[in-house]
Amino acid sequence: MTVKNPFPGMNPFIEQRWRDAHTMLIAYLRDAIQEQLPPELVAGAEEQVVAIGTGNQGQAYRPDLQVRQPWDSGESSGVAVAARPSQVVATEPLNFFVDDEIDRWIEIRDENGILVTAVELLSHGNKQESAERDRYRSKRRTFISARVSLVEIDLVRQGASIFSDELRDALREKGATYAVCVSRATRPSNREVYPIKLRDRLPVIRVPLRATDADVTLDLQPLIDQCHERGRYHRLNYRLELDPPLPAADAAWIDEVLRGHGLR
Repeated sequence: MTVKNPFPGMNPFIEQRWRDAHTMLIAYLRDAIQEQLPPELVAGAEEQVVAIGTGNQGQAYRPDLQVRQPWDSGESSGVAVAARPSQVVATEPLNFFVDDEIDRWIEIRDENGILVTAVELLSHGNKQESAERDRYRSKRRTFISARVSLVEIDLVRQGASIFSDELRDALREKGATYAVCVSRATRPSNREVYPIKLRDRLPVIRVPLRATDADVTLDLQPLIDQCHERGRYHRLNYRLELDPPLPAADAAWIDEVLRGHGLR
């Protein structure tokens, strides 16, 4: 059994542990970009917590403050609660399950803190619910309207596309399973798109910086391979049916690849 990524490109089974993979890939992407930046630019990983699952628009907030609960710290809460009269019955509330998902991305800023480029690695949360897709598109519009270059990396198959109809149609014509889309601050109406087929090696993409800077080249394949090995993804369930299902020809190819590496 191989411990290396058995596929020449993206491993579609990584979606089983995408939260783990997403966290590590953000760090690997940040480091790969950082090594190539001019001295006055710095790449940093950013995050916000998104509360989803309430049936309304997700609420996003930055985890800037540490909230300490009295029962965790051993402190008294300092709040006195009056005893309720025995005849009073509390009104039953509605109960909702709220799932906190951490939204992570990379920002490249100059020495004055001005945002130059944002790099988004899409997750299931960006694509599966209509409200979350709308929230992500609003975030994208904010970056582009502020003349910030934006790199969007979509390596997950689950959920609906967050790209425009024109880009989605073009990707479908190219037979792309995954995609990268680059919006340059110097050309806000133009999109540079990298269609990625299931059987292809992941591309080397260009990350724009300031108008006076050369692009940073970012090779995605070794980052995915590193994530696979360090995450021990050879222990994923490779007998699991992929969701959504693949075309018959691709499913047969995947089965052949996995059997060749002793994973089936």
